[in-house]
Amino acid sequence: MHVEAIVIGAGWHPHLFRLEAHTLLESEIEVIHPHALTMTKSASEEYSTRSSLIAEILSPAGIVNHNSIDEVANSVASEFLELGVPMTSIAVRGSRSGDKPKNWSTREVSGKIGGHLVDAGWDIDLTNPEVILRVHLLAPSESTSYPDDIEKDAIVTWGITTHEGDGWATRTAPNRPFFKPISLDPKLARSMVNLACPNQGKLLDPFCGTGGLVVEGILCNLASYGSDLAWPMVTGTRENVQWAQNSLNGTGMAEIRNASAIALRDTWSDKAPFTGFAFDPPYGRNAWKSEDGFELLDGALQSCAEIGTNDARLVTLLPWSPDFIHQPVEMGMSFGQEWSQVESLFISSGWQIIKTIPIRVHRSLSRLLVLAERK
Repeated sequence: MHVEAIVIGAGWHPHLFRLEAHTLLESEIEVIHPHALTMTKSASEEYSTRSSLIAEILSPAGIVNHNSIDEVANSVASEFLELGVPMTSIAVRGSRSGDKPKNWSTREVSGKIGGHLVDAGWDIDLTNPEVILRVHLLAPSESTSYPDDIEKDAIVTWGITTHEGDGWATRTAPNRPFFKPISLDPKLARSMVNLACPNQGKLLDPFCGTGGLVVEGILCNLASYGSDLAWPMVTGTRENVQWAQNSLNGTGMAEIRNASAIALRDTWSDKAPFTGFAFDPPYGRNAWKSEDGFELLDGALQSCAEIGTNDARLVTLLPWSPDFIHQPVEMGMSFGQEWSQVESLFISSGWQIIKTIPIRVHRSLSRLLVLAERK
C-alpha cells in the first residue's frame, strides 16, 4: 500500500508525539503504530519545521505485511520500483521500533532488498547515496516507560528518507552561552511551545529561567516573551536569545523582562493579550509531596489568565512521583495536594485542563505535563 508520507517518532514519548502532531496539523492523520503516523506530504513537511520528536520522515512511502524476510524484501522492492524513481545511487537502511520479533534480521532484509534493486539496475552506495530507502519495522512492545492505549500488530514501513530530525541535541543546555543543570530538555521544551501556540501568536514564559522555552519559540518563528524574578536569569536568557537568533538562525522575535510571575499584568500590559503560556515553575525534587510552591502556582495561573486571550492555551509541568506514572491521574498528587485540589486550582484561576501526560525525567523524578485552555 502506497501513502504520501510516514512520520516515525523518535521513540522518547509516543503519546506526546501523537498529541503534538494532532495539535499542529489540521490534515487527516492515521496512527499506524504508537511511534508512527501517515499523513499527506505537505503535512509532513509542515510538521518537520515545528517538531523535535521526529526520527525520520519517509515520502513517498508504503506499508507491507510483516511476513517472512523474503516476502517482505520482495514486496518492498517491487512497490518501490513501481514508483519509477530515476535510477541513481541508493542505500537500503533498516531500523525498528518495538520488540524484535523472532526470525527477523534488519541486516538480512535490507540486503535482500538491495539485491533486488541491483538486479533492476540501481547502484548501491552505502557511504554517500543520492537516495536512502528506509525499511522500518513497527513492532509491539511489552515494556514501556509510559502508559499507552494504542496497540498495533507488527507491520513494515518503507520509503525515501526526506527528513532525519531537527538536531535538537545541539541545543541542550551545555551548548548554550548561559545554562544551569535544571534547564529543560529541548525536545520537551519544543513540544510545550507547540502545544501552547500551535497557530503562531504570542508566547509568554513567566518563569523563563535559562530561556529554554523562549529559544524554542524563536526557532518556531513565534513572538516569544519571557520574564523571571531573578536578574541573573534575565540577563542569561538574553544571552541565549541572541545565540538562538544569530547562531541558530532563529527567526522569531523575543523580549525578556524582570518580573514576578504573580504580577504579570504590571509588566506585560503593553504586550498583552498573549495567546499561549508555557512554563516550568520552580520546585524541589520532592515537591510532589510538599505544599511549597502551590501558592506560587495559584498566583501564576491567575496572573496568566489576566493577560491571556479568551482562547489562550497554557502548558506547564508539575512535580509528579514516578510511582504515579502508570496510575490514573486522579490517583496522584502534586505540591502535597490531591489531584482534585490541583484541578480545582486551575478551574478557579480561569483554566480548564484538557490533557495530562506524565513525563519521566529519571528513575526517581518525573513531571506531569498539563495542557489547559481558558474557560
